[in-house]
Amino acid sequence: MALLSSAPPLFSSAALDDIEIVDMSDRAQAMEAALRLADRTNAQGVITWSELYVELAAAIAQKFGWPGPSPEAAHRARNKHSMRQALKDRPDLIPDFRLVRSLEDLRTASREIGAPAVLKPAGAAGSKAILTVDHGCDLSELYATATRLTALERCDPYFGEYPGEFVYEERLGGTEHSVHGFVYQGRMSIAGITDKWVTPDVFSEYQAVHPSRLGDAEQRAVRALTDAVVTRIGLDNCAFHLDCRVLDDGTARMLEIGARPGGGYITSHLIPASTGIPFHANAVRVATGEAPHMTPTRSLYAGGRYILATEPGVFHGFEGLNDVLGLAGIEHFTMEKEIGADVVLPPEEALSSLIGSAIVRAPDYDEVLGLMQSAERLSRPRIASC
Repeated sequence: MALLSSAPPLFSSAALDDIEIVDMSDRAQAMEAALRLADRTNAQGVITWSELYVELAAAIAQKFGWPGPSPEAAHRARNKHSMRQALKDRPDLIPDFRLVRSLEDLRTASREIGAPAVLKPAGAAGSKAILTVDHGCDLSELYATATRLTALERCDPYFGEYPGEFVYEERLGGTEHSVHGFVYQGRMSIAGITDKWVTPDVFSEYQAVHPSRLGDAEQRAVRALTDAVVTRIGLDNCAFHLDCRVLDDGTARMLEIGARPGGGYITSHLIPASTGIPFHANAVRVATGEAPHMTPTRSLYAGGRYILATEPGVFHGFEGLNDVLGLAGIEHFTMEKEIGADVVLPPEEALSSLIGSAIVRAPDYDEVLGLMQSAERLSRPRIASC
C-alpha cells in the first residue's frame, strides 16, 4: 500500500510500502507526486477517506484509467451547492436551498426560504462552521460569523477549495440517518442504514447505531432516495455515504452525499461488527476493479457514542476509563485528544470538542443504547479551565 499525504502518518507506517509527502492543497504538485508514487509502486487504484481529497482522487483515477467517479461527479459530491443543483428538479428529495456569496444573497435567501434554516460552507465536512438561522436572526452578524469561521487565514484546508461560498437551506425536522454502500460498474449496493443523533445547535454527531430500526416503509423511502441521488450525482466505481432526514410523514430528504467511505467509525467498526461486511476491504476492491463482497455473516447491533466536551479548556483525560472498559459489550474506547490539548467548542472549532469515542456491540438495539449511555456517563472527562 502506498500513501500520498501532506505529512508522515502518526501510526501504521509499517503497513506502507511507500509514501510521497507533498503539499496536498496544491493540486498540480499533488498530481505530480501521485504520478511518481504510482510509477514506483505499480499501483492499481486510488482511494481517499478524506472529504478534502475526493476531487483529487477522481482526477488521479482518470489520469491512470483506474476505476473511480468522474471528476464532474466528484465535484457534485464535494460541493454542496452543485450537489443540490443536480437534484433541483426533484424538490421532494432535498431541502429548499439558495447559493450565498454575499450578505445580499443571504438576505434574499432568508426572504425566499425563511426560518428556521441553516447556513453551511459549500466545501466543508464534519459539521464545520454550520450555523443555525432562527426567526429574527441578525443576518449581518450571521454572515460576519460565517465568513470569519471560514476565512483562509484560519488555515483550515476544508475552506480553501470554495472560499466564500455558502448554502442557505431550510432546516428539516424528523430523524437523521446515513446510508453506506458502493457503486460498482453502474450497480449500487447498500451495506445498511444507520441511525444517527446530532446536537440541535451545531449539528455535531454524538451517537450512531447500525443497523437502523426505521420501519420498512421508511427504509424503502431512504433506499429510493439513495438510488435517485447516486444516479443524479453520477457516482460510479466508488464507495459512498449519504446523510438524510426522515420526516414525520415518512418521506426522506438528502442532507449530503460523499464519494468516499463514511467516517465516525461507522464503516470501519459499526458495519463490520454488526453485519460482518468488510467495508474498507470492499472499498479497496471497488477502487481496483473488483466487485464488493456484500453478504452479511452476522446479525447484531453496533453503536458508537462520541464523548463531546461541554466546556472549553485543557483536556486532562478520563477518570472512569476502568469503569468503561469493564462494561460487558464494550468493543473499543478511543481517546480522541492528547492529554494537555486545548478544547474549543463549536462553532469555533467543529471537531475540537470530540474527546473520546466508545464502540459497543450487542444482540439488542436498546441494549446498545444503554451501553453507549453508560460509557458516556462513566467516562468522566476532566477538562480544566484555561
